[in-house]
Amino acid sequence: MIKNIVFDIGNVLVEFGWKPYFDKFNLTPEEFERLVNATVKSNVWNEMDRGAVSEEEILNAYIANDPGIEDIIRAIYADFHDMLKQYDYTKDWIKSLQAEGFKVYCLSNMSHKSVRENADALDFIPLTDGTILSCDYNIIKPEKAIYDLLFDKFNLIPSECVFIDDVKRNIDKAKELGMYGIVFESKAQVEEEIKRLKNTVK
Repeated sequence: MIKNIVFDIGNVLVEFGWKPYFDKFNLTPEEFERLVNATVKSNVWNEMDRGAVSEEEILNAYIANDPGIEDIIRAIYADFHDMLKQYDYTKDWIKSLQAEGFKVYCLSNMSHKSVRENADALDFIPLTDGTILSCDYNIIKPEKAIYDLLFDKFNLIPSECVFIDDVKRNIDKAKELGMYGIVFESKAQVEEEIKRLKNTVK
């Protein structure tokens, strides 16, 4: 029986809008591409979400990836506000699932910096029945330990959980550990999948 809905946050409950955020800096196409490669597409971004090293060390690692655009990297790193934008449906969706009898949790890779500077976009978190952010525990999806933490902290049985994430490898790990998984494409698509699981999993 499905009792628990577990959401990823970025690009599921909030838009992770790094592209429009970077666009605000009026970069040339070359600068934009270099910035993306030095930050979002680098392994350093994942380590920022892990939260195990200081924000200054993360900044220095981004700069080391492309010292020629240090000024640009420093400018974008100064304040991440508006990089996350809450979807219009987020709060109502959480409440409606709870009204159906589900417990609703979040399991997300996210940095302390993103949380601190986008508090307005994340103000739905208190509505959940529990949330785990990677930066608070120094582990990230799809590492097994962060899923185990979810199960242990909230006393969840994997086979009673549906995990919703926009990244397939994170869903693959969830399924490997006994959860049901849905790769997020749209709210409507996920709602149909949840309805199907609710009717077939007894």
